[in-house]
Amino acid sequence: MPRAWPRDRINPVARSLVPTGDRALSPLTDRPTMRPTRVLSIALHNPTDSDDPAERVRINLDNITALLERAATFDPDFVCLPEAALQHASNHLLDDVAQPIPGPATEVIGEHARALDSYVLLPMYERDGDSFYNATALVDPSGEVIGTYRKLAPTLGEMAAGITPGEEVPVWDTPFGRVGILICWDARYAEVGTELGAKGANLVFFPTHGTTHNQLRTWAQYHGYHVVSCDKNDAKVYTPRREVTAEVGDNWKNPEVEDIDLHGGRAWLSFAELNTDMKSYAKASDTVWTWGKEVQRKYGGSVVLDVAPGDGVFVLESIDEDVSLADIEADLEMETTRGYEDRTRARIHETIEDSPLRRLDEWPDV
Repeated sequence: MPRAWPRDRINPVARSLVPTGDRALSPLTDRPTMRPTRVLSIALHNPTDSDDPAERVRINLDNITALLERAATFDPDFVCLPEAALQHASNHLLDDVAQPIPGPATEVIGEHARALDSYVLLPMYERDGDSFYNATALVDPSGEVIGTYRKLAPTLGEMAAGITPGEEVPVWDTPFGRVGILICWDARYAEVGTELGAKGANLVFFPTHGTTHNQLRTWAQYHGYHVVSCDKNDAKVYTPRREVTAEVGDNWKNPEVEDIDLHGGRAWLSFAELNTDMKSYAKASDTVWTWGKEVQRKYGGSVVLDVAPGDGVFVLESIDEDVSLADIEADLEMETTRGYEDRTRARIHETIEDSPLRRLDEWPDV
C-alpha cells in the first residue's frame, strides 16, 4: 500500500521540508534537528474465548498483524500495542503461552515492521530460561529486535502467577529521539519516570491495562517527554505541555475498527504527529529569565515558549528544522528542570549531612 505522505514531508507547523529517514544533524551540536514523529497506538482488546492457549496466542497474533497491515495508511514511525497484547488475559498460563525475545512472534512482527518501515512495540509475556517477564519487545524498521523492556513493578497477582520483576530502565537512541518504555503498574513509582527523564528520554511508551493517568500527565510536563499511553480500551498521548491529544476509546461514537475480522475482539486507532524536540526547564532557575528573553530575541519564530507558572516550569519546542534545542542550550548555557534540581540537591547535601533527599551519586549513571 502506498504511503499516505512522502517520507520527506512538509511539516505543517514549520512549513519546511523535514527529512524523517536519514535525518539532518545540527552543525553546532551534531544532534538531530526538529523531529516530527508519527505515532500510532492500537487499542486492541483481544478476545478470551478460546481455552486452548496456543489457539489464543494464534488469534491474538492474527489480530495484531491484521491491524499492522491497516497501520500502513498512517505511515507511522512507531506503532504501539497494549500490555501483554500477544497473550491477553493469559498470565495464569505462562508456561504455555510465554515466548522468548527474539522468538516466533517477534519474527512475524519484524516482517511487518520492515513492510511499514516503522518501529513496532510488541508487549508480551517473555520466557527467559526458567523465568517469566511481562515485557515489551522493541522491533526496529529493519525487523530486528533492538531491545526489551521488562516491567519493573508487576502486581502482587502477577508475581503470584510467576512473573519476575525487571531490573533496568533502558532507553534507545533512534532518529526520532531517545525512546523509553514503562508498563502499567510501573507508573505508580515516581523513580521510574525520574530515571527515564535522567536518561534523556524524548518519547516514552506506556502499554497498560489502565492506571495513574494523572501522574503520567505530570511526568510528561515535569520531565519534558511525550508519553504514549496504549490500553486495550483506549489510547492517548500526554505532551510536555500537559495536553492530552489523539484520545480514542470505547466511549459513545468513538471511531472503531469494524471492517477487519478480529475474531470477536475490538480495536480503536490513536494517531498523532509529535515534535520530540521539546523539553521542560525550571522556572525557578536563577538565570531563567536572562536566557528566556534571549531565546525569544535570538530565535524568535524558530521556537514556541510555553510557561506554566503554577507548576514552576516552562516548555520550549523547536519548530525550525535548522535549530535544535541542543543548539539553543549550548548557545545560551540553558539548564533543564533536572539540571537545576540536581544543582539544588547537591547544595543541600553540602549544607546538611542528613537530608532525606536522594544524593546525586545514588542516581543511575546516565
